[in-house]
Formats: sequence, C-alpha cells, structure tokens
Amino acid sequence: MIHIHPHSPTAHHQQQHSVHQIKMASLSLPRSKPRFFHLSILVLCFFLTASAQQLSPSQSKTLLRLQRLLEFPPALAGLTNSTNFCVLPPSTSLSIACSGDRITQLSIVGGRSTPLSSSFSSDSLFTTLSRLPSLTVLSLVSIGIWGPLPGKVDRFASLKVLNLSSNFLHGAIPPQISTMSSLQNLVLAGNSFNGTVPDLKSLPILAELDLGGNRFGPDFPSLGESLVTLVLKNNSFGGKIPAGLAALDQLQKLDSASNQFVGWIPPFLFSLPSIRYLDLSGNQLTGQLPANLSCSSGLGYVDISNNLLMGGLPTCIRSNSSSLVVLNSGNCMASGDSSYQHSNSYCNDGALAAILPPADHKSRSKSKLGLIFGIVGGVVGGAVLLGLLVFLVSRRVRAATNPESSMFQKPIAGKTLVQVSPGRTPADARHMSQAARVGTLGLTPYRVFSMEELEEATDTFDPSNLIEDGPRGHFYKGWLQDGSMVVVRRLKLKPKHPLQSLLKYMDVISKLRHHHLVSILGHCIVGGQDGANTASFVFLVFEHVQNGTLRSHLTEWRKREMMKWLQRVSAVIGVARGIQFLHTVTVPGIVGNDLNIENILLDQTLTAKINNYNLPVLLKNKNKKVGSESPFSTMEDSDLGSSRKA
Repeated sequence: MIHIHPHSPTAHHQQQHSVHQIKMASLSLPRSKPRFFHLSILVLCFFLTASAQQLSPSQSKTLLRLQRLLEFPPALAGLTNSTNFCVLPPSTSLSIACSGDRITQLSIVGGRSTPLSSSFSSDSLFTTLSRLPSLTVLSLVSIGIWGPLPGKVDRFASLKVLNLSSNFLHGAIPPQISTMSSLQNLVLAGNSFNGTVPDLKSLPILAELDLGGNRFGPDFPSLGESLVTLVLKNNSFGGKIPAGLAALDQLQKLDSASNQFVGWIPPFLFSLPSIRYLDLSGNQLTGQLPANLSCSSGLGYVDISNNLLMGGLPTCIRSNSSSLVVLNSGNCMASGDSSYQHSNSYCNDGALAAILPPADHKSRSKSKLGLIFGIVGGVVGGAVLLGLLVFLVSRRVRAATNPESSMFQKPIAGKTLVQVSPGRTPADARHMSQAARVGTLGLTPYRVFSMEELEEATDTFDPSNLIEDGPRGHFYKGWLQDGSMVVVRRLKLKPKHPLQSLLKYMDVISKLRHHHLVSILGHCIVGGQDGANTASFVFLVFEHVQNGTLRSHLTEWRKREMMKWLQRVSAVIGVARGIQFLHTVTVPGIVGNDLNIENILLDQTLTAKINNYNLPVLLKNKNKKVGSESPFSTMEDSDLGSSRKA
C-alpha cells in the first residue's frame, strides 16, 4: 500500500479528480433521484478525506497518552478517540503534521509557570514519545515538564528540531544527544540544566543552538562550523572566548551575555563574514578594542556593556545609526556619556581580580567527598568567624569614633534634588575594601534617577503596583525604559533634616551593591516646600529578583530538585559573603540584619541575595556623647521581628 501525505498535491489532486468523476456521472442520472445522489456525494467525499489522513491506531493512542502524561494541558483539551489528528487546524498552542499514517511534527506550547505534579516522569514522557519514531520536529514549550532529560532522546533518528524551552528540566544534557546527526535546531533555553555541554562537533548540520537561561559551564561548548545562531546568555561559562569561533563563517547571531568570560575581546568576532548580532554584555572582559577594528558590513547590533573595558570605541562601531545599534555603558570607556561609565580604577581592580587563576575543576571533581566537606566546612566556618570578628570590631569602633565631616557643593534648586557627590577622601576609600569592590564587578553603574523616570516606571505610583506598605516604607514594582523590572522604595525624611548630611548619607547608600545583595541601582531625592535646602522624600531603586526565596527552594518539592548539595553550600557561602560585605562596606558596619531565609532570594542562576537588609546609620555627637541616627522617620529596625540577626 502507498501512503499519501494528506496535505500533498498528489492527495489533493486524487480527491479533486474523484469528485469531478462523480459530478460528471450525475449528468446521466434521472432527475427523480437528486437528493439521494447528493447525499451519496457527501458521504463519498468524507470517506475519501478521512481515509487519506487517518492515523494508525497506535499513533492515535500515543497522543491520547501524552494528553494524560502532560496532565491535560489546554492545548490538548477536547481530544478523544474519534479525533482525526492529522486534519486539526494548526494553532499557536498545537500543531500536528502527518505523512501517511504517521506523525512527523508535534508542537505543543503552553503558558505554564509551575512544574507538573510529583507524579510526572520525564522518562515516561520520552518513552511514550519514542512511539512516534518518524518525528522530525518536536517542540514542547512552557508546559511544566521537569526532571532530567533521558538519554533515550536519541531514539528519534530523523529529528531535525528539538525545542524544550521554558520548562523545568535539570541536570546535565545526556551525551547521547551528540549522536543525533539530523539535528538542525536545538533549543533548551529557560530550564535548569547544568554541567558541561556534550561535544556537538558531531552534529554536522546544527544551525541553531540556544542554551540561554540555564547553569551550564564553566567550559565553553565544543561546536561544529555550521552554526547560524548561538545563544549562551545567562549561564556560568567562563575563561577566555575561544579562538575557534573564528571558523564559524555562517554565524549571524552570538549572544553570550551575563556569563563569566574574561580577557580581551577577540577582534575577529566583529568581522565574521555573516555576523549581524553580537552581545557580550555582563561579563568580565577587559582591555581595549583596537582603533583599527574591522567590522562586518552586515553588523547591526553590538552590546559590550557592563564589562571592564577601557579606551575608546573603534570607528566602525563608534556611532549609532538606523542600521547599527551600539551599547557600551557600565565600562570605563572614554566614549559616550561619562555618567554611564565607571572610573578607570574600577576596571583596573576588576581586571586584576578577573585574571586570578581559577580552581582546577577537573582535579576538584575527582577529589574525595570527605575532602570537599572539609574545604566547604572550613570556608563556611572561616566566613562565620570573620563576620563575628568584624562585627565585634565595628561595635567597638562605633562606640569610639567621632563623626566625620566633608564639604558639599550647593544642590540645584527644584522639585528633584540632584546629588553632586564630592571627591572621595582617604577615609572614604578606607570604608570600601578591595573585596567589596570586587564584589560589585559586572553590576549596573549606580545613578541618580529623576522623578519623571520613576513616575513613568511605576505608572505614577499606581496602587496596582504597590507591593508593600508598612513601617519600612512603601514598595512599588516598576519597569525602566530598558525593560528591566525594579522595586522602588519610598522613604519619608525626618523634618528639616540637613541636606548636606543627607547627601553624605546617599553617598554611603550608593556603596550597597554586591552580587549577594539585592542591590540598590540608584536614588531620587524629592524636595520639600522650603526650596532647594530641604527634602521630604527619598526613593531608592532596587533590582528585582524573581526566582523565589531560599525557603521555597528548600521546602517546595518542585524547586528542591534544583537545590543539590553543591547549590546549597554555594547559597550558604553567598550569604556569608553578603553579610561580610555589609559589615565592612562602611564604618560603622551595617549590623542587626534579618537572616530569616524568607529574606534570602535566589536569582535564575541560584545566586543567593540578601533582601530587606538594614540601611546604614549616621554617627552623631551630641553633648559629647557618640550615637547614631537615621535620616528617615521610619526605619526597618522596628520591623525585624525575632529572627536571627547578623
């Protein structure tokens, strides 16, 4: 028997030819039987359509089993034994294509933001899918599947497209994927995969590889030369960008943002023959770009922001135009608006930290478990002891130190008071240690916001954006012009608080930025009714961390799968580093912080960030007695509860 694809021209021609023959035969029939004949035509047409597109019973049963395994997602709602799957009209949530009596393409797209139930098994899912051996396209996007990706994924010998993005898959990519020589598109973005990527040089026609939003690293993946799109953003890849990328003549898009790459940017990246999109932002890349840099004629987007780059922009990427967009903020470069660049000392310190030799990951992976426990225990114990020592020293210093004084320029009059920070004194430099500066590498530069920017971000502080209203102030969610989500905290100042003292305090606030803190991105001072020398409110802009709390990752079974032993130890060490930073970033240190695990947030890479930490206090000397005070009328000390403090 020869099977004809239901949507092929041959099948369509045969159906049209049969109907045409029936219509011709009707001309010779008596006029007394028109109704019977018309009914016969309808029945015959239905039979021809159904018979040409009917799946085999085993394939239909497989789809119905998938419906149950995926816990009846909306995309598969209403499917029954009588459903003719091959003639279903394609939609944004479900698309099925057939060849003969077999399914060749299956695409299911959901909008699920939580994993499927604990009874779900990724192994059972792919065992069931393997009963569709003719698949060339398999796309299961945002449907809540979780667990490891089983090695039996290689059973699809003809698979060209595999898209499992925006789910909750974790663990390493199975090495069997390197044997799927027909793969052209591999999209695993937005999961929780980790470890080293298998060797993909054996995939000769792989054109798209998207691994963004996972925890892969640190080794750069081994790739074939047929790639057109390579997305590695939001992972933990490190080291220098490999010279082997120069062989990717067909590469049009390279996105390696928000990783841990170090060293100079290889100039050849800008002149790859087909390159159009290049994003290297959010790494620790150092040095200068050569002035005579050559750029590909098709290059339309370059983002090198938030690195440790110095010098100027080469001529070929110096200016934005309708055909070229260049982003370079957050470096130490001489090009562009200086308010969006760090000082040269910042990048010099960062470059020194970035080139320190990394640990030998291979030998560490072969170490005995007891040695790992000993090292981790020593690090954690040392951090705790160091934190305790710093705490005791800072208490003594706070009890004996006199308030410092400094000169400030006169602020500009108006509703929004723009801070003019003075040059740092030797005492200021002493306040921020080298470790504290290294902890800020890769963060967006601190800046002063205008009131208009905050009103736009929060929709004029619309009540629907209010997320907290209590003794600690008002908290609003908002979105900046670049699309990033932030939290805006409004604090009321004490009446007639000296403006010079407030400006000095905001200079201290600007230091509260670290990889293990929910960092402050900037502030806005709003003037009062008495003119330029008074202020009534301060707005602090914080980064927004969306991946949940440490408690949820330790107690909820869906998230617990992602928190392996090493991730838990890493979170503990991260909290210790954050506390150490708070204790040493200023004199006196910021102590009495709430360490309730509800206040420890985890970002997409499971980096621990301390939230709701205390703001610094100002020293005061009244009647020859040293004390401290806050410039705000409400302070978080009144809302700390009985949790452990550090």
